[in-house]
Amino acid sequence: MFFKNLIVYTMQDNSSIKNINDDLLQKIAFVPCGPTDFSKMGFVSPVDNYALMLTLGEHSLLKVRTESRILPSSVVNKKLAEKVKRQEELLQRNLKKSEKLLLKDELMIDLLPQAFTKDQYTNIWINHRDNFIAVSSSSFKQAENILALLRKELGTLAVTPLSSDQPAERMFTEWLREDKAAENFIIHNDALLVDPLDTGKIKLTKEDLTTDAVKNYLDAGRTVESISLVYKAQTTFTINTSFILSKIGYSSEMLDKNDDFNVDEKECRIEADFLLVAEELSSLIKDLMPNFKTE
Repeated sequence: MFFKNLIVYTMQDNSSIKNINDDLLQKIAFVPCGPTDFSKMGFVSPVDNYALMLTLGEHSLLKVRTESRILPSSVVNKKLAEKVKRQEELLQRNLKKSEKLLLKDELMIDLLPQAFTKDQYTNIWINHRDNFIAVSSSSFKQAENILALLRKELGTLAVTPLSSDQPAERMFTEWLREDKAAENFIIHNDALLVDPLDTGKIKLTKEDLTTDAVKNYLDAGRTVESISLVYKAQTTFTINTSFILSKIGYSSEMLDKNDDFNVDEKECRIEADFLLVAEELSSLIKDLMPNFKTE
């Protein structure tokens, strides 16, 4: 199922998004790594056909493939040490730092074509109705790299990550203290508590968060850095103070809705699953966002 993690960006102006189409995505379609490339990123079909964009109603789905070469630092360091030693023996002196860096660059050029590659796939969801774009990642760096890929072709892409008018840790802490989250949400069983005065963290996993022990942590000054919630009894997720949604899970009742598709209907199943999840998460985000803003 789609979107185990999600970083949501609101759009101040959706005119740029309207310019995203298959022709534009073809210009930034995926191309495999060349002999000297560390990594390559580009768009591929989200449903394994020729189209690079799937649009169903008010929702569009894009998919990015990132291919990266694997060069373990231990291998590089070992071969570099051997190369430096040979060169120092040849010159009868110690190499300067700049000379070692040059040797490393030469070594990387030699090693890259031999390196294995790994692939990572990331989905991008555009909600045209509610004006937001979401990246299925828990890393802002990865999400920003993908948006930069789009922005390069679009020229501009004015988006803002979710934020709050009040400190998120204060809001989450109050929810946990009162055992009452936002409307349509209930507190689940995971939380990460931090002490603002030191680096110590307490990770609570699959625990009853209503106990006196948890309340004592809060009374002692710890705040909530992340907390898991249940939305309308069918979707669970964790949200942290950066407003990244992670560990998104769906109820069996929801997952069973598309089980009538057979194995030969892969494309139809992908489309149905995407639309099902997009509508569910749209509702979740729409109910969640007002809690981040003060009157």
